[in-house]
Amino acid sequence: MINSEALQTVLDDDSFKEAMSEIIKVHTNALINSDVNDKESREICYFRITTVNEIMAHLESLASDEKIKNNKWKI
Repeated sequence: MINSEALQTVLDDDSFKEAMSEIIKVHTNALINSDVNDKESREICYFRITTVNEIMAHLESLASDEKIKNNKWKI
């Protein structure tokens, strides 16, 4: 079972945020500074940035599941 509180703790951690931001920054810079004709390199950078963003969105979704369940209307 996924512990949403533990995930939220990780997501709120400044070191984790900085690490994820640094990964995106490194690949964004590589993308910006790549040769216009180096399609493969640019695609790899794009996919890596997209992957980090998708992982973060998924973790945030998992972390908020518990909040959603607790705030549901009870009929």
